[in-house]
Parts: sequence; structure tokens; C-alpha cells
Amino acid sequence: MKKIIAAADLRQELSFTSFRHGGFTEGADSDLTDAELRAAGRHRSSRQLPTYAKRTGKQLITATKKRREQRRRALLVGLNADHSSE
Repeated sequence: MKKIIAAADLRQELSFTSFRHGGFTEGADSDLTDAELRAAGRHRSSRQLPTYAKRTGKQLITATKKRREQRRRALLVGLNADHSSE
């Protein structure tokens, strides 16, 4: 791996693990589920995922958007239920 990194003129501190971490983080940024990340990395347990998939700003923004959308849907369901009972 070090020979490939040198031949590609990449930073020497990179390693195989650097690419593994980067791939997992990219997958998490792409909204892959834990199950999809585990399958891609051949992991049996989701406990290993935080080691590889680093938390990024994109993930935090996506999570916030998903929570807001869920709240919006719940509100709409509640409003529809109120109208049904009238």
C-alpha cells in the first residue's frame, strides 16, 4: 500500500486504514443505512461503525432534515385525524 501511495504522490501518512475510514465516512455521508455500511465493510456488528464512519457536518444536517420531515408528517397526520373526527 505504501508503494501505491508513493507512486500516486499522496501524503505519506496515509495507509490502507485511511482509505477504509474514508470509504465508510463517504458511505455515511451518502445516507447508507447501518446495515448497508456493515455489508460494504463485511462487519457483523454496528458497534464497529463509529470507528470507521466519522461524523461529518453533512450527516448532522441530513439527520436534522429527516427529523424535521418526520415532525411535519406527524403534524399532518394529527391534523387529518382532527378533521376526521369533526
